[in-house]
Amino acid sequence: MLIKICGLTNPTTAKQAAINGADYVGLLFSNVSPRQVSIDNAVAIADATRCGGAEVVGIFVDEEFDEMLEIIKRLNIQVVQLHRDKVRSYCTKLDPKLQIIYVADDKPLPTNLDPKRDFLLFENMVPFKTQFRYFIAGALDITNVQEKINTYHPDGVDLSSGVESSLGVKDIKKVTDFIRHIRPERYGRFGGRYVPELLIPPLFELEKAYATIAKTDIFKQELNSILKNYTGRPTALTEVKNFANSIGGKVRVFLKREDLLHTGAHKINNSLGQCLLAKKMGKTRIIGETGAGQHGVATATACAMFGLECVIYMGQVDIERQAPNVTKMRLLGAKVVSVTSGSATLKDAVNEALRDWAESYESSHYCLGSALGPHPFPKMVADFQSVIGNEAKKQFFDTVGANPYAVIACVGGGSNSIGIFGAYLDDLDVALIGVEAGGTGRGLGNNAARFSEGTPGVLHGSRSYLLQTKDGQIVDTYSISAGLDYAAVGPQHANLFEIGRVKYDMATDKEALNAFRILMRTEGIIPALESSHALGYLISHIDDFPDGSSVLVNLSGRGDKDLPSLISSGVLECLV
Repeated sequence: MLIKICGLTNPTTAKQAAINGADYVGLLFSNVSPRQVSIDNAVAIADATRCGGAEVVGIFVDEEFDEMLEIIKRLNIQVVQLHRDKVRSYCTKLDPKLQIIYVADDKPLPTNLDPKRDFLLFENMVPFKTQFRYFIAGALDITNVQEKINTYHPDGVDLSSGVESSLGVKDIKKVTDFIRHIRPERYGRFGGRYVPELLIPPLFELEKAYATIAKTDIFKQELNSILKNYTGRPTALTEVKNFANSIGGKVRVFLKREDLLHTGAHKINNSLGQCLLAKKMGKTRIIGETGAGQHGVATATACAMFGLECVIYMGQVDIERQAPNVTKMRLLGAKVVSVTSGSATLKDAVNEALRDWAESYESSHYCLGSALGPHPFPKMVADFQSVIGNEAKKQFFDTVGANPYAVIACVGGGSNSIGIFGAYLDDLDVALIGVEAGGTGRGLGNNAARFSEGTPGVLHGSRSYLLQTKDGQIVDTYSISAGLDYAAVGPQHANLFEIGRVKYDMATDKEALNAFRILMRTEGIIPALESSHALGYLISHIDDFPDGSSVLVNLSGRGDKDLPSLISSGVLECLV
């Protein structure tokens, strides 16, 4: 569903609309419109729109032909929208390279319109049967647009007043809410469902089940009971005073203790949610993928409890460095399949899991472990992990009497971080910081820092930031942490990066290991290497935080699983 927002008069709003997913931004030049823009302002709006990734549409109502050509040239416009008889009469005189959005009525269409290139726009009228793609317009807003779409089946929607706070003034929250309402699979220009045709039916089935089963109060109550009585929720909020003093004593540091959950990490929140949903869908077999092994253990645990068959795909490299978790999965009854293709890490395990699902979806559910992949996985995983942020926000406020100055979490695929960030996204006074794996330092192949080194692209069913060559070939990643060693990141994170709501940075192996050692020595807590990256960032950037401020760090898992690999590599000896 294409989205066109018309009548924008402010460059900042235009850029935000584009970043949040508008495909077209329309500019009005006629003095009969309260949304008229001057040429100079239009140039600024056009630049901002293109910067945000949307196309500029020149909307013409009563302009002279020469005036229209001058505007098209000045703004380098590639798409024009033609209203009223005078302007529509210019249609046959325009450059044939221009894309035309022609406002239709009961009169014959110009012969030069091309159904493969051009659009019709039906404004306040019922669309007639046509070979052209078309937009609908006229008093559309979030309350009526879905009904109009269901009735008229357009290719796009065109709106203006329905997303305004006052005449001619666009409300970016209304714009964003509108876009999310009709394109729930998207986070701005990221997300989507880029999969082979064979996977469309199971994804539609899952989307329907998520909406009709997982969103019900009965399902939520059952899941919450399991999380409380089986996994140990709510998890503790721990102030680590010794740790804070050891890194300078200028800030208060609080840890959200997902490491205390059954199975040792946040992954169980999502695995239980998905496996409970799968059982209610009538599935008998669960497919999973894992890097650090925590999602594999969590999924195997959930399958054991629910009586489901479990198959876990894991890269051979990760099997070797996460041997304790492999043993746990097998003891829990799961079949662990070694993946030797590619880099033999998480990316390749996801590939194999998707292949399996494509062949077995009638009886199987793919329990994807992070907030990535094709829709509805990013939304569903973020939903199941939102318990982290909802708990932490209340616990922190009850303890401190205010929100934290900053919330920090490591970012691999992005489930633990989106789980805790989600509760604070609307609290703009709270800084949100996502920490990627810096590996050995800068340069493709030396890290898993998608926002520092990557570019937008498509991997494993969704559009996001990923590590790739200029030719679009996926680059092998590196991190001491198996759970962060992945070439892409969840699409919601990509959108939060582009709109500037979350700051993304990285911590190197060295910084993570330093934090790993300090937290153990000062607090008796063994953090997972993934979580150690968040702590490592805090230590390295401690001077960026105001004296006396409070910082909340998501301790997403415990580090018992990492000890064998640290021992075998000789790293642990250096930390003792």
